[in-house]
Amino acid sequence: MRDETGHLETGRRVAAMIYGAMMGSVLLYAVAVEVVNFSQAPFSGFAATPMDSMVRYSLWGVALLQVILIALVRRSLLAKSASAAPVASVAKLITVAIVTAALAEIPAILGLVLFMVSGLRADFYGLLTLSLALLATWFPRPESWREWAAEPPASG
Repeated sequence: MRDETGHLETGRRVAAMIYGAMMGSVLLYAVAVEVVNFSQAPFSGFAATPMDSMVRYSLWGVALLQVILIALVRRSLLAKSASAAPVASVAKLITVAIVTAALAEIPAILGLVLFMVSGLRADFYGLLTLSLALLATWFPRPESWREWAAEPPASG
């Protein structure tokens, strides 16, 4: 049992470091936005024509759908099998954390696209906030990992 707990904690630390690096990359998007905004002032986007509002709303819709997508993907990936070894379970949790972080980063990327195309800083910061909220919501916490490891596998 002690060995399993050690693997779990080591795996969680690895996942948290990767997760933190991905959070850092999201924050670097804000630096990029401000550098472009400052160096190209007044910045109105790189597109030659104004962006259609439906494109903007569609990108926001995709960003908001990430909440549902993350929940569905996590549920699917976290499904337990009866034959899973403890080390395999830790690897599965690390994979789920990385996939979750990647999906949570998508709204910030869409905000960056909106900014680069049309200069919409407010949209970028709104979507950046959504990304950071998603990342914070599903950050790999020791309690949730222990709770998942303690659950019996689904029968059937």
